[in-house]
Amino acid sequence: MKITLSIDSKETIELGFSDLATFVGWLDDEKYAAFFALLAEHPSSEVRCAAAYKAFLPLKTLRKLARDPSIEVVRNVASNANALENFKVSLIQEMIARDVSVAAIIADNLELLRDDAHADVIATLLLHTDPKVVDVAMTYDSEHEQYYVSED
Repeated sequence: MKITLSIDSKETIELGFSDLATFVGWLDDEKYAAFFALLAEHPSSEVRCAAAYKAFLPLKTLRKLARDPSIEVVRNVASNANALENFKVSLIQEMIARDVSVAAIIADNLELLRDDAHADVIATLLLHTDPKVVDVAMTYDSEHEQYYVSED
């Protein structure tokens, strides 16, 4: 598969996958959402990785990328604020279980989660086998403890 770009409808250039991934990284505007959704389906994980960062991707596309066979793609979704803010806890837990690097990224991005998701995601991270993941979750939990205490 080749990607061909037309410049002013006169001259065309072909992009390799790594060049396309770089090009995708430069574009960061909601008007390209449909284009990025198409790239999220691309056979190259490098291209899907670049698309996975985009905050304006439809949630359906982000959910699919969260289950991508490439762990690099899943890592990028774990850094996507729109994904973490809108995903169900069960999907975030599924991502955590995939790979320690994904768990670490989610632990580092706990502030991106909805308030109602914090407790369950932190509980999952605290059960992780990697001590660094547990430490980050524990630190975050102790610094934000007031969010979880009911005021009866």
